[in-house]
Amino acid sequence: MSRANKSLYRGKINPKKTRQWGKPGVDLKPDGKTICLILEGAYPYVAGGVSSWLQQMITRMKNFRFKILTVMASDEKELEIKYTFPDNIIEFRTIFLYSYLDVKQERFRKKLILTTEEREQLRKFILFDTNVDWDMITDIICREDKIGNTVDFLMSYDFFDELVVLYNTKYQGEGFNIFFWTFRSMLATLICVMQQSMPEADLYHAISTGYAGLMGLIAKNSYKKPFLLTEHGIYAREREEELLKADWVKGVYKHLWIDYFYFLSVGAYKTANKTIALFEHNKDIQVSLGVNPKKALVIPNGVDDSTFPKHKDDHPGINIGAILRVVPIKDVKTLIRAFNFVVKAFPDARLLLIGPAEEDEEYAKECVNLIDDLGLNDFIIFTGRVNIKEYMPKIDIVVLTSISEAQPLVILEAYACATSVVATDVGSCRELVEGSNDEFGMGGIITKPVSPKETAEAIMKLCADPELRKEYGMNGLARIRKMYNSTTVFRTYARTYEQILEDATF
Repeated sequence: MSRANKSLYRGKINPKKTRQWGKPGVDLKPDGKTICLILEGAYPYVAGGVSSWLQQMITRMKNFRFKILTVMASDEKELEIKYTFPDNIIEFRTIFLYSYLDVKQERFRKKLILTTEEREQLRKFILFDTNVDWDMITDIICREDKIGNTVDFLMSYDFFDELVVLYNTKYQGEGFNIFFWTFRSMLATLICVMQQSMPEADLYHAISTGYAGLMGLIAKNSYKKPFLLTEHGIYAREREEELLKADWVKGVYKHLWIDYFYFLSVGAYKTANKTIALFEHNKDIQVSLGVNPKKALVIPNGVDDSTFPKHKDDHPGINIGAILRVVPIKDVKTLIRAFNFVVKAFPDARLLLIGPAEEDEEYAKECVNLIDDLGLNDFIIFTGRVNIKEYMPKIDIVVLTSISEAQPLVILEAYACATSVVATDVGSCRELVEGSNDEFGMGGIITKPVSPKETAEAIMKLCADPELRKEYGMNGLARIRKMYNSTTVFRTYARTYEQILEDATF
């Protein structure tokens, strides 16, 4: 954290307090519109990826003021700000999903006073019915004068009666006790988030569905302001992949949680004024899940290659770089196993794992143990968070082994340094590496996910052929200069903001 920001973040951040500041001497455009960016588990607490993209966007778009609303799981650990805020960020707030644990029952009204239609919509809401009337639900749930606080509602006869009906209809084979507490915790998180106050803004821009999209939906329905949704990946599908592999949830409850996240996503899709995907395939998925095709846009990621080095420093051997967070979705274990094949053929090769390892400490420890088991301690280096631009002249090949991606900035940044890439066939990686009927040629090699041997063979092909590495790197550089230029991307976002604000009527 920069010295300038330290004084603002002493101790844990209180989710009930708003932190506002302006920086002395800053001349912000007096009539500039205010955009509230809504995020989940990201900026400014998580470095890289979406957070890096946001930092660039805010810095470039100086005609707008920004307020940041970040949703995090809990405040059990002190959160560290990973970025110095640009001058046009005028407010920052964090809310926590588990803050419902601090909510106390205040009203002992056991029966809610609702109309017949309100009760029907509340039933759909509890059943995670994607056809629910979100405008009416917002009016019901967000008003404590109507249902009380989170605990008041969960202690009401109305909630218990609906839960019993749901149990008898769909879950009778399960133990009622587990069913009750599972469902209650899901609704507690959901209602508590919905009842949080939000910063005032001219436009609300959520950077995913899930809880961020839910807050954008609420802002539109409650404050009658436009709502823009950007998805770097397809949130519900990513949660589905994680849940199917998770050990903490079993059997039918996996599908219950999956339904829950699709429910939230569809609500955001149907409510947003415009929805942005990074590439056409993801836009098609969004449309299939409820986005109006007339409101669906594609704006890719972008990079300013002029700020990245193109040269390669002299260094012994071959350096393979993986720019990532050490988390399961990046499948670092497959990369380690692939490198075990590589180093046997190229003993002077080194693998640099470039990025933070503290986000999932258990998984990072498993990776360290795997390295130790394979006897690779002298060949694999964890660099931690570093300045990528300083490291890239040392990197000969960039490798990405993720099991899920959208449009990785890692590949764009590798190309900005004229560096060849090996990447798994997820998200838009094939489009970035092989092109989409363009004239630029191959920028690297695409491999199947979770395939150590195929990944190793691709890396070894590039290790053995310096000229091919150079050719692929220059092809990638040419592609991003024309098709993924950050100046063009952020101008498109600025025009999108302006158009939505101009068109917004309530």
